[in-house]
Amino acid sequence: MILIHNALINNIKRSEAAYKVYQQGLTYHQALHIFHANEKIYEELNFLLNNNNIDMAMSKKIFNYIFYLEDWFLQFSKLENDIDDIEDRFSFVSLKHSIVYPSSFLDDVIQ
Repeated sequence: MILIHNALINNIKRSEAAYKVYQQGLTYHQALHIFHANEKIYEELNFLLNNNNIDMAMSKKIFNYIFYLEDWFLQFSKLENDIDDIEDRFSFVSLKHSIVYPSSFLDDVIQ
């Protein structure tokens, strides 16, 4: 059994809630809400890897989430360079061969 911090669970929920808000306007300032939650998720996932004895199946799920976030951060940084105003459109296009959002992650780790 791995120790899942409430911070990880809450920040995944926070990121998903921020994404719903972002979808309504696709602006930079809305995307920043996702960014801040995703930073916390990234920290918690790395903490989880470093402080728990995790089986291979769960490790793969954590790695995939980390890889997804790393791709997301790269794309965010690239788009951020073109922003002049916080209300500017900030729209993501999926990268070729990138890992899709692990929507079942919470269900997988809480079970």
